[in-house]
Amino acid sequence: MTSTTELQTGSVPADPAPATVVITRVVQPGHEQDYRAWMGRLIAAAEVVPHRLGTVVLAPKPNESNTFRLIHRFADSASLRAWEDSDVRLQLAAEADQFSTSQRQTATGQEAWFSIPEAPAQPALVKWRMVPVTFVITYALTAVIIPRETAWLPKSWSFYESNVITNVLLALAMTYLIPLVTRLLRRWLY
Repeated sequence: MTSTTELQTGSVPADPAPATVVITRVVQPGHEQDYRAWMGRLIAAAEVVPHRLGTVVLAPKPNESNTFRLIHRFADSASLRAWEDSDVRLQLAAEADQFSTSQRQTATGQEAWFSIPEAPAQPALVKWRMVPVTFVITYALTAVIIPRETAWLPKSWSFYESNVITNVLLALAMTYLIPLVTRLLRRWLY
């Protein structure tokens, strides 16, 4: 287990992918104020953790279910693990277990998606339809990038050097184009 002082002197993250944990707690009726006080202590304790990116609280509307969600984001999975294994967090979780039940979901990477049981599930992408979309986009991009690249890159550059530039430009374009095209073709792709 990690102590609070070990958390405060954490090193620079080795794994650059962000990590997220969603804690869903169903609070027993009559313990809503206990939960809110506990949540304040938990967030205050998490604020001192190195590489913490933030916390989001999703509270139910008045007169609805007593289901609360806390979303903690960290710069990397090691920082998340240090928080999850810390004595402070374990002690606070045990305290909350006295008046609520917990469910946890974790994910790493830039696009961490979580399911909420009450929310309708998003349909799965039809993968075979994404293949021709990806092919057309990459073909069009390489048809534009490669001829332009040969015009402005030094002739002394090797294939490997110019290929790095091609792939960087292609990766950047795909990162921004694929989500846009996916949104435009959503009805056909899903």
